[in-house]
Amino acid sequence: MSTTLRDTLIRERYLTRFSWALQDFPKYKRVVRELRTELTAASAEVGMRQAVADLGHPRVLAESYLSGLGRPVPRWTTGAVWGALAVGAVVYLVVAYTIGTLDTLDQLGGGTVEREFLGATVVYTHDDGEISTGFTLTWQALVFYAAVFTVPFLLGARVWRAWGTRSAQGSVRMTVA
Repeated sequence: MSTTLRDTLIRERYLTRFSWALQDFPKYKRVVRELRTELTAASAEVGMRQAVADLGHPRVLAESYLSGLGRPVPRWTTGAVWGALAVGAVVYLVVAYTIGTLDTLDQLGGGTVEREFLGATVVYTHDDGEISTGFTLTWQALVFYAAVFTVPFLLGARVWRAWGTRSAQGSVRMTVA
C-alpha cells in the first residue's frame, strides 16, 4: 500500500520533532531511519495517525533513547543554531545601521563619512551618482564575530554536559558509620 501525501506529512513532522530531540544521540540517523520504516509498516495496519499516536510524544520517546546513555549529552546542533542566530542578529543590526547612515547622508545633501569599529574602517558614501559602503576587515572584528557565535553556541549546546556527569559517575561515595 502506498502512503498518501497526508500520511507522509504526518510521519515526517513527527520524525522531524523526534530528530530534533534526539539530535546528539550517537548514530541517531539510523534510529530515525528505522523508526520511519516501522511507522510506514504500522500505518498499513492501523493508519498513520494511530501509528504516530501509539509512539507518544516525540520528546518523550527521544528521552527514552537518551536515558540509555546514562548521562546527558551536549546538544551541538542547538548550539550551532543559537550561534548562527546571534551572528544573524548582529549582521541585521549592521545592515540597519548602514541603511540609517546612508539615509542620513542623503538627508544632509550627500557626502562621505568614515566610521571605525574594532579597527575596521567603514566608508559610507551617498552622492548624486553613487551610493556605496566599503570596509576593511581586521582580526579584531573577526574575533568579535567569533565571540558573538561562540558564547551562544556554548550555552545552547550545554557544553558543560560533556564533562560534568562523567566525573560524577566515576566518583566513589564514602559513608561514615
